[in-house]
Amino acid sequence: MNYVRYIAAFLFTVMIVNCCQSQTTVHGNVVPPAKVQLKFDSLYPHAYNMNWRLRQKDESVQIISFDCNCEEGTGHLTITFDTNGTILGKETRIYKTSLPGTIINYIENNYPNNFEYGDITKIKNEGETSYKIDLKQDVPDGNATSGWTYTLKFKASGEFVSVDKR
Repeated sequence: MNYVRYIAAFLFTVMIVNCCQSQTTVHGNVVPPAKVQLKFDSLYPHAYNMNWRLRQKDESVQIISFDCNCEEGTGHLTITFDTNGTILGKETRIYKTSLPGTIINYIENNYPNNFEYGDITKIKNEGETSYKIDLKQDVPDGNATSGWTYTLKFKASGEFVSVDKR
């Protein structure tokens, strides 16, 4: 009996099933559902440096990071969509000058001179706005990269929420 035909048919079937199941990725890149892509394209037609990915805990959630000169500001944004194209959350990198004065005062009073600002992010999630600020601690040799990094979280009102030290 000639098993080559059966083996070839089996392998062909496995390849077809595998291709059908992995339509969310092409060459390792995530391809969002059409509804999500249309929503994104309508909101951010001038986006560039786009990188789609799936949320690790819930692969039905699409996340895109990109650069844009848009209404949120000029810079880097990260947006989370559900499969219907609804925005679940939005993170925008901002400058220190865009922070509320209460946050700047808190940092100046609680983290004096030996800290430099790192990433500053404005987060909009489920109607709530918050801020996340990375501070890098200088060590005696003046090198901020060899010290601690603190991630401070604040409510939109400027109220301190938490700190994480790494």
